[in-house]
Amino acid sequence: QAATELIDLLHNYYGGENKAKAMLVESWQAHWNLEKGAILSNNDNEADDESVNNLGERALGKGKKGVKKADNVLNNPDNMTPEELSQNHHHKKERTTKLVTTMARAILNPEQTKFTIGTIGSSVAAGHDNCHYDSYESQLERTLTPIFAAAKMDLQVQNAGEGGGCGDSHKNQVFCITQNLSPDVDIIHYSWTYFEKGGAEEQREQLVRWAQRMPRRPMVHHLVARGKANTCEADSFQNVELDRTYAVYGYNAFCIQTGLYFGGHDYDTEIANEINRFGWQHHGDGYHNTTRYGEELPDDDPRKESLGVVFRNWHPGPLGFQIAGDAFAYVYVSGLLLALDIIEEDMDNGASVFERWFDTAAGSRISVAEEKDEHTEQRQLLQLPPLESMPEPRFCHPLYCSTPHPPSCLNYELPTFGPAGINVDLVTDDWSLWHEPNKWNYMVGKVDTKIFKEKGDPEWYEKCTHLDACGGITTSGKGTGVIVYDLPVEQMTAGLVVICVCCGKKIAESMVLNNDNLVFKLNDRVLDKTGMDLFPAEKCVRLLKGFEEEGYEKEEKMLLSVEVLGGETEVKISHVIVL
Repeated sequence: QAATELIDLLHNYYGGENKAKAMLVESWQAHWNLEKGAILSNNDNEADDESVNNLGERALGKGKKGVKKADNVLNNPDNMTPEELSQNHHHKKERTTKLVTTMARAILNPEQTKFTIGTIGSSVAAGHDNCHYDSYESQLERTLTPIFAAAKMDLQVQNAGEGGGCGDSHKNQVFCITQNLSPDVDIIHYSWTYFEKGGAEEQREQLVRWAQRMPRRPMVHHLVARGKANTCEADSFQNVELDRTYAVYGYNAFCIQTGLYFGGHDYDTEIANEINRFGWQHHGDGYHNTTRYGEELPDDDPRKESLGVVFRNWHPGPLGFQIAGDAFAYVYVSGLLLALDIIEEDMDNGASVFERWFDTAAGSRISVAEEKDEHTEQRQLLQLPPLESMPEPRFCHPLYCSTPHPPSCLNYELPTFGPAGINVDLVTDDWSLWHEPNKWNYMVGKVDTKIFKEKGDPEWYEKCTHLDACGGITTSGKGTGVIVYDLPVEQMTAGLVVICVCCGKKIAESMVLNNDNLVFKLNDRVLDKTGMDLFPAEKCVRLLKGFEEEGYEKEEKMLLSVEVLGGETEVKISHVIVL
């Protein structure tokens, strides 16, 4: 009931079912099919002519019969052969099946009491220039909490977004997915808008593939702050390849501006008339003048107007974040309802609800013992695809993204929601941990800072406080010291070893490569810096590329020593990464 009530609320809020679906479902980069019974259909050629999912009728607005056609590579049926159209429907079914499977496995597993969504990303993901309370993650958590509470489950949306001051980017942070987020996360969000300037398909592919090596094999969903009027970047060959190749793992993307365009508001005419709702500090998105929780405030509360900002600057404002949170909520709750329909049907038929979703013969974590289900052979099983069937990588190097384990990481920055994957074996007193002492109004923005300073409410100071802070372990200038890391040998199959330092995007060359007073040793053997390079980002140095390097092989015990011999250069280690 809680789930259907939320769907009804969103239908009403966005002006009816068709318009809500256009904005929250059909504007995604690739198609979902959220119609009842869709994933159990044996016909991949069905065109869904009667639903909003109809290819080519993806946006309300201009065009024949009030509909704007999508002119993009991924979803334009006019340019597809019959075989391509069939494949498109097949991928849509695969993508939706993974969504439904994720929800079903979560609510059926008696050992799982919490559903976790986690975001890694930039300052957009962190919610900068807003209160943390107004980030899309916080809005999404408040929206979904009652639905999972009805299923007697907790719901957490982890926000590991961070500003650019530490020098990090998608290039190095994807390597720390199992520490930045809980390793048992159910869904991963990735959002690095403004950092991705070509080649980012490599990091997104790495993340999708490594996610399938995590305990719950989470879907990866990409949030983009901007987006085009007719497509959420589905006119890119790289995005098409990712969407098609990894549909079976639920990969997809949502663009904030595209979602707003798909509601039919004529932003282009407004922009021609010098009204840019996507410009800095504009109030109202053409459909609403503030967020739903802003509507509950009295008209004379300045916070109500602040909550109606679509984009603070390049960062979305609360109203811009709201459609992102609503799009994720709508799709996830729709997937949950589809899962419940199938579970209820199996129960009515006296069939095992576990056999369909879990590979019980292989020994799942489900502790309920049941006899073999006599209906199994007549039913479509919706179990996770075998890992050995994962396709060859399209963009990332097989040495690094075809490993049986995700990377192991020790990230000293904040926040992290998972345990460190690398232990410290020894550290001298010369090293000390540090984090930037950010105050409650750090990256909150002038408008809300002023509002809450005048309120003087400590509770709101806490709600506004962002979680991210640069950090590391450091020796002071002219200091000496040794720190030894015990590398997780059992998890290392590629042989990659990386050190990242802080703070700045290009700090590694001076602090590491050109610093003669910084020495690295592996099991007491000095590593030659001439073979090192900047990787995967310019704040990081690849100490060892892989076990295929001459004289470098896997050993029973592998201790990485970092020794500072003095000198003027301060050394700040922010990450240690191995794979």
